[in-house]
Amino acid sequence: MRRGRTLSGVSEGSNVDLDLIRAFARRDPSAANELYRRFAPRVYGLGMVMLGSAAQAEDLVQDTFVKVWRKADSYEPSRGSLDTWVLLIARSLAIDLLRRRVLETRILASQEPLGEASEEPGPERQAETMDLASRAKRAMRGLSPEQRAALELAYFGGKTSSEVAELEGIPVGTAKTRIRTALIRLREALEVDHDV
Repeated sequence: MRRGRTLSGVSEGSNVDLDLIRAFARRDPSAANELYRRFAPRVYGLGMVMLGSAAQAEDLVQDTFVKVWRKADSYEPSRGSLDTWVLLIARSLAIDLLRRRVLETRILASQEPLGEASEEPGPERQAETMDLASRAKRAMRGLSPEQRAALELAYFGGKTSSEVAELEGIPVGTAKTRIRTALIRLREALEVDHDV
């Protein structure tokens, strides 16, 4: 039996996380403080990586906590750790924001009078950015759920291999292999797509 696991297979940490998220749903200030202390820096880091803007990363933190509060009843420890659940919510919100950016760029471009100089990136730069984002999304979808979760925890969540292993309930060697394999597959997918 793995350390920290009960006979039912649900980790003791999961029970603590479930109690924490339920207290947060009830607007318990100490639960809100604990969740903020635990996740705000990591969600902010994810926002900086995905959105590239401090202001938008701060907005992502706020939006994530609002959505976590609204969806608190849907958290199920048997389906994954609280860390993974919160970071996936943040990632989903960041992707939605990126999609809105693309849509706004298209709308603005269609409304801009011909011949006027623009401070917005040119069509080539916008196309490159959209192409890169599209290739990255395709590459991420090509990963197994386990590889994707390990990669997101390690690179977006700032977790070490040992922490990923603990959170996912797997050996450290398996966590390292998942992260390394995910990175290799992403690089290969991006290189192949780029060369086409």
